[in-house]
Amino acid sequence: KQWYQQSTGSFKLYQHYKSITFIEVMVVIGSISQPFQTEKKTCVKDASTLCLLRINKIQRYLVDNNIEGFVAVNGIDSRYNPDCRHLINFILFGCSMYKSGSFSKYFDIDTDEIVMVIKPSKVVLYVTHNQIKTILPFLVKVHDLQIHCLGANISSDENIVEDHKVYSFISMTQGINTIAVPYSNDSNDFDPMVIEKWPLLQAYALEDYGSQGFFGLTHKLLPLNFEKLPVFSDFDLGSLKHLLKDTSVLLNFQWNTMIKNVSNMIKSGSLDNCLDKAVDPVVSYLEHGNQTGDVNDATVFGLENHAVTRKPFFITCSVEEVPSSLTCGRTYFIHDNVDSSDLVLLSSIYDAMAATTHRTIQRFLNTQNASKLLQYFTKKFTEKLSTYKYPQLVNFKASSVKIEVSLEAFDVKGNKVSSNSKSSMKVFGATISNISSLQNAKVVYKPLIFQDTFFESHIMVKNDDVSADDSELLIVTDVIPTYVQWNHFGEKNEDSVPCSLLCNDVNTYEAMFKLENSTIEITSPYSTLLQIRINDLKEIRVKRSGSISVAVHIEHSSNCLPPFLKRFCLVFWQRGKGVRFTTDTLLPLFREYNIPESTENLPSDFLLRYENIVTVKTNDVGNLGTSDDGRMIESSYLLTLPLHLTSC
Repeated sequence: KQWYQQSTGSFKLYQHYKSITFIEVMVVIGSISQPFQTEKKTCVKDASTLCLLRINKIQRYLVDNNIEGFVAVNGIDSRYNPDCRHLINFILFGCSMYKSGSFSKYFDIDTDEIVMVIKPSKVVLYVTHNQIKTILPFLVKVHDLQIHCLGANISSDENIVEDHKVYSFISMTQGINTIAVPYSNDSNDFDPMVIEKWPLLQAYALEDYGSQGFFGLTHKLLPLNFEKLPVFSDFDLGSLKHLLKDTSVLLNFQWNTMIKNVSNMIKSGSLDNCLDKAVDPVVSYLEHGNQTGDVNDATVFGLENHAVTRKPFFITCSVEEVPSSLTCGRTYFIHDNVDSSDLVLLSSIYDAMAATTHRTIQRFLNTQNASKLLQYFTKKFTEKLSTYKYPQLVNFKASSVKIEVSLEAFDVKGNKVSSNSKSSMKVFGATISNISSLQNAKVVYKPLIFQDTFFESHIMVKNDDVSADDSELLIVTDVIPTYVQWNHFGEKNEDSVPCSLLCNDVNTYEAMFKLENSTIEITSPYSTLLQIRINDLKEIRVKRSGSISVAVHIEHSSNCLPPFLKRFCLVFWQRGKGVRFTTDTLLPLFREYNIPESTENLPSDFLLRYENIVTVKTNDVGNLGTSDDGRMIESSYLLTLPLHLTSC
């Protein structure tokens, strides 16, 4: 305590360590501060929180099952038992990748001599003098922690060290009658003699240490398959962070690479013969991560031709990342610049399906009832589709299609669990089939699909003796483009101006804009050509951000574009390569065509996204306005994790 009070920032560290009891007075307290000076400080800080949460879950399991203690012995004293090593690595460092014990992201930590005993209200740890400097920072938040450790002045004597370890183990397990040990095999073939052969347990029975008999006779040993415990299968802060920062980012990158490949093949006219090559990035990514089965079981790619032209019309893509079961499904369209009746029909159905999927997920979040999701989805889908006033949909009846929905829940290892599980990842998917062509009644198109993966978080809030459920939703696959439409025609016009395009999904795309001959042409995303006649414009709304950018929200009444392009926002950057429009030149150009300009601000959904991308762009002013056709830029919303931490 005196040493802490004399150190810089000592009080905070002392508060962390106040619940730790050092059994051996020879521990050099001052050496503990060293890890806090390393570059891994943030990493260790996060790990200490996860360590606390995981230990608390194990302690709750012990209480619920009337088990008095949990013992894990690492290294040669357990004959290098892989289950003990896995358990210790998982608790301390959050390593859950099977039994590899890989935790190089923290630094090379030797855990071979660690002995850990977890009791319902206490944690007892044996470590060597060299280990305590790196192990203790992971445990600083654990309550009622006892540590057995020798000081540096005598830790070089191997005989003393071995004797001290045995005495420590006897003290750590004293008074515990029922002890669980890690055992990943079937408990029916559990043989206590396998545990009894551990060198540390054999030393326990020696008379030199005041033997009270064989360890298996003085304690009741219980095999515990720790991989089936909730602490190992539930999503927590660590596993969720890994999914968001690693797994979903990689899937998103490969998915967008696939979209670029499809765009290039459409331009070359080879898509119908080379779809396998177009989707190769996603398939290769899944094959590298798959360790359990055939990757074909986790991917569904389909290409459907137009009923009249027989050219590629739409692509369905459903991917389940192995082994996490992170799932995403989308349908993307290809425009052939002919009669667009079927394009309007299918894209309207898909747009209504995507919007209804998110409403249905929110419904499940509020009700926690999965039994009536199909009825709810069908009702809201029909209502949404009826809001589209396209001439092509006048005679279409939503009841003529077949609707299927599914809700599945997965644990951190990709195993299916109950949909009521609060600590699981959930996947909601919708499939709509039996869609007949408007241009050829004999043709029935393949099903349209849409799938999203999400997490839910709940806490009970009590206010004035009234309890209410405060819930939050995080859709992980929101960053995967919801809408993509390509075309079989049109190359980038050199007279066009670069801008950013904000559609109904959460992504922002780089686009090319041109206003000529009373027609607005926008080429993006991925070579899509949007053509809007000036006479079809309802209004424009303008938002300026100083001399950085000007945003134009456009709403139109054209019946030639799918519903997700009925309204969108263009952002023109006023610095950088290719800039031709500024605040002073853009608006007069619109006024020249007598386009009605509204005095209202941007709609709230677009306003937040616009402000976010302005913040992102201004951090790299030199790149403002640069264009790379078909390339998606920074996600246009701020990712927040709606996680609730319950009391530890």
